[in-house]
Amino acid sequence: MKKIVLDANTCIDWFIPSQEGENYSRHLQARVFSDNIRFVVPLHFDIEVAGHLVKKNRRLPDQFTRQWLTASLEVLDALPIDITALGVNFELLGKLAIAYNLTPYDVPYLQLARILAIPIATRDRGVVSACHQWHVEHWQP
Repeated sequence: MKKIVLDANTCIDWFIPSQEGENYSRHLQARVFSDNIRFVVPLHFDIEVAGHLVKKNRRLPDQFTRQWLTASLEVLDALPIDITALGVNFELLGKLAIAYNLTPYDVPYLQLARILAIPIATRDRGVVSACHQWHVEHWQP
């Protein structure tokens, strides 16, 4: 089994495709079961992803219907995901976010990949840049 840290934006692209991230995300999605991939995510992942989906449903209910939301959440519940609590204190979180020009949401993803020595699947340019500086492998299709 291959473990990969899954960034929320990459996962969100499976349900709300973005122009810049759709190809990258689709390649990963297609390989989840064929390559026996298990995702590792920080504790806030479910809130971050579900929050984006619920927001889309509320703002554009004709395009992102309640049925779409329910189906999307069911797919998320079926994914092979291990949620991992990571003790990053406020000072460290702030320092790392500032030093690497990241959001505080991004730091735990990088920390997980670094601590577990596994690749991270992300399309976020700031996270990719920090991967090079932190010597973290950026997953490529």
